[in-house]
Amino acid sequence: MIRLLFLLFLLFPLFAQTVIGTLSKDLKEVSGLVFVKDDMMAGINDSGNSPTLYFINLKGEIQHETKLKDADNIDWEDIAFSGKDKIYLGDFGNNDNKRTDLCIYEVSLKDALKDDKVDAKKIKFEYPDQDKFPPKKKNLHFDCEAMAYYNDSLYLFTKSRAEPWDGMSYVYSIDPKDKSQKANLIGKLYVGKNGWWQDAITAVDIRDGVCYILTYNRLMKYNIVNQKLIFDQWVYMKPITQKESVAVNSKGEIYVADEDQPGLGGGYLYKVVFPAKKKKKGKK
Repeated sequence: MIRLLFLLFLLFPLFAQTVIGTLSKDLKEVSGLVFVKDDMMAGINDSGNSPTLYFINLKGEIQHETKLKDADNIDWEDIAFSGKDKIYLGDFGNNDNKRTDLCIYEVSLKDALKDDKVDAKKIKFEYPDQDKFPPKKKNLHFDCEAMAYYNDSLYLFTKSRAEPWDGMSYVYSIDPKDKSQKANLIGKLYVGKNGWWQDAITAVDIRDGVCYILTYNRLMKYNIVNQKLIFDQWVYMKPITQKESVAVNSKGEIYVADEDQPGLGGGYLYKVVFPAKKKKKGKK
């Protein structure tokens, strides 16, 4: 048994994350984080909360907040940054796959940091491959909690709710310049066979050609090569909590946050480190 546990530890490192801060109760249902500066993240709460954008430091402390004008938080699930001045907030949580009002809000970073209320542009979209609301149980692929900005487009990774579980995430692209559109289905990603709590995608970030994909218990790293996701490595994060936020800054520092949920715990900001890869020995 001891030997088995040791082998499992080598294969699935358990201490990938370190707690570096406790989030404010105002962000107890944090569903998305993104770096807007190397020392500042923007974050949002999910459904049932106000349409508020929060700015926090690397300890999880709120530095500023602003409300979006003429916007509703039906089910905000992730947030992305253009790298320049635009922040995107995804109102596309769709647990029952019934919604016909999916959208993304675009706001100016400069205005959001300056004022306590900010204008928002609404980007409406629909999935081109959904024609029933809801579809059959085996086709429940239209919930989404993960979005990233890359090469002038927004990329959405859906969270499977299919029955029986099939482990698939559908990947779509969105043109942020188009106010109303059908998303572009660009591919499917197989995440795993272990079911919703382990293999459903809850957040994503892309930095310098590397895609970081979060589930409730894992952070995976894929390299983007010729517009394809090539698996690199992953780390296991224990215990399983409602982890729904991942953000990576220009230094390659990775931060993850979880919701504060009764029975599960959480409400923390973590720093995550991937183990160094062992160099392959050359042939003699």
